[in-house]
Order: sequence, then structure tokens, then C-alpha cells
Amino acid sequence: MTSRRSRKQTAVVVLIGLLALGYWLAPPALAASQVDLEAKIKKLEQSLQELKQELKQVQTTQAKQEQVVQQVAASKAAKSSLPGWVERITFYGDTRFRYEHTTYDDLNGKSKTGKDRFRVRLRFGVRSQIHEDVELGFRMVTGADSDPTSTNQTMGNYFAEYSKWGIDRAYIKWTPSAVPGKGLGFEFGKVPQPFLTTKTIWDGDVVPEGAFLKYTANKGGAWQPFILAAYMTVSQTGEWSSNVYAPAAQLGVRGKTGAFRFRGAAGYTSWGNLGDPGDIPPNVHGNPEYMDSSGATRLSEFRVWDIYARAGYKFAKKGSVDVWGHYLNNVGATGPNKDKDVGWGAGGSVKYNKFSFGAWYKNIQANASPGFIADSDSGFVNRKGWVLFAGYKIWKYGKIKFSYFNTEPEDETLDGATNASQTFLADFIFKF
Repeated sequence: MTSRRSRKQTAVVVLIGLLALGYWLAPPALAASQVDLEAKIKKLEQSLQELKQELKQVQTTQAKQEQVVQQVAASKAAKSSLPGWVERITFYGDTRFRYEHTTYDDLNGKSKTGKDRFRVRLRFGVRSQIHEDVELGFRMVTGADSDPTSTNQTMGNYFAEYSKWGIDRAYIKWTPSAVPGKGLGFEFGKVPQPFLTTKTIWDGDVVPEGAFLKYTANKGGAWQPFILAAYMTVSQTGEWSSNVYAPAAQLGVRGKTGAFRFRGAAGYTSWGNLGDPGDIPPNVHGNPEYMDSSGATRLSEFRVWDIYARAGYKFAKKGSVDVWGHYLNNVGATGPNKDKDVGWGAGGSVKYNKFSFGAWYKNIQANASPGFIADSDSGFVNRKGWVLFAGYKIWKYGKIKFSYFNTEPEDETLDGATNASQTFLADFIFKF
């Protein structure tokens, strides 16, 4: 860059010298006037100044480029100095702040006091790809107790620390590269929800445990049929014969055609000895207890079939609508209320840009499904009623959601039935 500047300056000096020489050697008749010569010299000086300014700008740009190169090199050096296991780790999580207002109707002449409370939920997780085919993961949550359907921590304990922390995910996932498209996956531990399902059966906070094997055909294609086999560990208190296990299977498909989306599945779950004397969950949440012929307290048995389908249509670049339905039947129901064995739910929603609106309805009879995994916000089982919601996405990592629940017992005469209620929730959710 310096040599170019020198050449331009030299050319200007030589040009000025030649003009001066011509002036002194030329005959008076041909010599330029003094005024013309001064004008030319002034013009040359102006050109020289412009060249100097241009040179200065080039030098400034070059300095900035060198600074960026040095920063990139420093960043790469710092990254390469990190241990390999750190580079393989992904952190994720979310925090939810909730205001909750609930009122209750009388049940069989008995009243129940309403409540207003502020609640917080914090979830923090880690995933690590320890091998091309193997992933490890865990997640910590607030609100740890014997009830898997809630991770909320109620605020207002004279500023005491939140002491109820637990681990709701701890799993290993293997997806062998030898299988085309890595369509086969095996998970073991406390795993993210593996079933294609809805709140008609599962509360969103419940995390199943056990072994799960899933095969997806045509993975990456427009239509992806799958089959899932599971062996869930529900309760382990002693020998194998006295533990509670829940084998399950699900067959389904996910697909898309143009602006249409579809997913559906049919499944079966046998909940083993759940409900036998000594194997009743700590929280039955609407499943009626009864006395058997020996005088022991027990619940119905659960052998549950379910069919689920959801269809969606994208009507604009940022707009979509979908509808869904879910039906379940406990074909193994026992006890005096074995006829209370059916449940269903249906709903729909609309999303446009940052806004979302929707509604769904549930009618879950008392023995249609285990209550200990049922949706807590809508009242578990032996419950029917409407849910309305609206949301707004503030930005990529935050949203607001308002929900209204108006539910009542499906049969208020059964043991475990709870008051009809109206609940308003305002959720402020932030992800990281």
C-alpha cells in the first residue's frame, strides 16, 4: 500500500516539473498564462490530497480486518482448548411464573374455600452426545414430592429457600448408525415422554420410567410410520412378583402432504398389579377405592386401549389450525364401578404470527385410566369440562399464556369425587 502511494506522489512531482520546464522553455506566444498554470497546480494539489485521504481510508479498513482476524483466531484457540466433553454438552431449561385463582362449587352440600396463589417452576437440563450413537441426559426441577403431576413451587414461605428439588429426567439413548436413517432408538431410565398422546391420559409433567424401544420407518420422509414397545417400572418394593410393571405398545404414523399435517396412533398399556393391596399409588386422584371380599382396600385394574389423531392445516406462512381427538377404554376394569371405564377428549387451536387461541373438552370416567398420571390442571379423572386458552409469544425465548378451566365430577357420588371448580391461570414462561 505504501509503494502505491509513493508512485502516485512521484508521478505528481514529475508532472509538475514537466509543466514548469515547458513554461520556461516555451516561446512566449505558446506559454500558458500565469493564471492557467496556477490553476493546474492547484488542481494537482487537490488530487494529491484526495489520494492521501483514500490511502488513509484503506489503511483504516486494513487495520479493522486484521483486528477481526485476530479475534477469530483467538476464539478458535480458546474453543480448541476446551475439553472434548464440554463441547459435546447442551444446556437447556425454562422458568415459569404463574398466578392461579380457583373457586369451588359445593359438592353434596360441602363447600370448599377458593384460593389465590403465585407459583414458580424452574427446570434445568443437560444433554451430552458422548458418542455418535449415544446420548446421555438429565433434568432437575422444582416441586419434588411423591406426586409426579406437578413441578410447581408455591411462593410465600417467609422467604425460605426452595428446598423441593428433584431429578425428573435421567436417561441414556442409543440410536445405532447401522440402522438406515438411524430409525431405531432405545432409551432407558427416566425419559422424555415417548408416547404420542395428550392430556386426556398423561399430565405434561409426568415423566415415565423404564425401557423404551422405538422404530421409525422412512425417517426424514413425508410419511413416517412407527412402532413403540415399552416396559415401564411403576413401583419396586420387594421381589419381582410384588413389583408393579407396565408393558405397553403403540403403533402410529406422522405425515404431511402440502399444507396438511397428520399424526395418529393406537396403543395399549397393561398397568400390572397397580391397585392391588399394597400397590395403590400415594395419590389416586379420582380412582375410587373399594373393599374386596377379604376386606382389603384396592383400586380397579387397568388394561387401557387408546386411539389418538391430530390433523393440522397451514393456511398462511405464519398461520395454522389443528384439531384433535383422543379416546380410551379400560377393558380390564374391576370392582363395583367397573362400568366407569371410558374417557375421551377433543379440541382445536389456531395460531397466527405470535398469537394462539384454543379450546378442548374432556370427559374421563373414574376407572378409564390411572389417576396418578392424569392431568392435574383439569382435575385428574372422574372429571369433565372445558378448557380455554390464549397465548402471545413475546419473543423467541418468552411467551404469555392465559387459561381457564371449568370442570366438574363426571359422577359426584363416587369415592374420591372433588368439587366442581373454575380456575384461571396466567403463565409467564421464559426459556434458555
